[in-house]
Amino acid sequence: MQKKRAGLLLGAVLTLVGFGLPLAASEAEEGSTGSSELRHRTVRDWDLELPAERLIPVGQGFDLTATLGRTFKVGLEGTSLLIDTDGDGEFDVTAESPAASVTFTGDEGRRYSVRLLDRGGWRYAPGGTLRGKVRGETIQLIDQNLDGDYSDIGEDAVIVGRGKIASFLSRVIAVDGELVELEIPEDGRSIGFRPYTGAHGTLRLGPCDTKAKVMSAIVRSEDGRYCFDMAKVQEGLEVPAGEYRLVSGVIGLGESRVSMSTGRSVSFEVPSGGAKEISWGGPVRAEFAYRQSDEEVELHPDAVWYYGKHGEEYIGWNPIGKSPQFTFRNKKTGREIAQAYFPGTC
Repeated sequence: MQKKRAGLLLGAVLTLVGFGLPLAASEAEEGSTGSSELRHRTVRDWDLELPAERLIPVGQGFDLTATLGRTFKVGLEGTSLLIDTDGDGEFDVTAESPAASVTFTGDEGRRYSVRLLDRGGWRYAPGGTLRGKVRGETIQLIDQNLDGDYSDIGEDAVIVGRGKIASFLSRVIAVDGELVELEIPEDGRSIGFRPYTGAHGTLRLGPCDTKAKVMSAIVRSEDGRYCFDMAKVQEGLEVPAGEYRLVSGVIGLGESRVSMSTGRSVSFEVPSGGAKEISWGGPVRAEFAYRQSDEEVELHPDAVWYYGKHGEEYIGWNPIGKSPQFTFRNKKTGREIAQAYFPGTC
């Protein structure tokens, strides 16, 4: 049998209309320039969505010298993980498989939280945030790369406002449509801010053809310094001038989610003093793998890749109740040879 990958423009048939999946801060100064104390918050029922969440092995322990000024050792007792959470060299917490959360305490009572997951070996992911305020707007920093330092621009994550979906940590954020430059010390004790005065232009994402809700649509500059969530700024947003790319996003309908990633999307330039609009979303182009034997063609729902107008890829999307229609045509004549559907709800 011969395995091939082909492309098929499905037009409106694959527009994103429905899917199913198996599956305490201190106040800042009121002026345009100021600073805010950052305070730790443990997120016990983790409901935040990160743009590039990591899950890394616990190994020999946790090196949190950047934030807490010390390291924390671990040990194993059967399948349980023994943890020294205060850095005194003694185990004081036992994490039971398959999951747990733990908060470490360091110098001057400062804290750092992680989620622990037993995936054939203990691994951990972010479990807390640092919260502050910038011009009266709540901001949360997440140590996405898990190095104990919350100030890694382009690698760590940030939530501006009351949402649950984070962007990559950006040197500049938008507060009430105005650009604000951030300064975050490595120790994560405070956050400074001032007006951004560099070259800037206006970026707008065209409408996404979907009956679901665009929960996030994140663009990031090619140098990783700037990142913005465009989901709630349909009229456009002023951003620092430069080259950007679509990097991630979430589209939701009820409890279902579809993730968007860069896929094949190309970079675009936001000119200084000018404007840039890009098209994205449906209609979606599907590429699929198939096996051909004699007169039969075999397709599988897990071997289909969906790309939007800008080349962005949609992951985890399965239409509810209605399968995409796959049409096969003769390459030379264009004559339709056959049509195929996935059985039942896919």
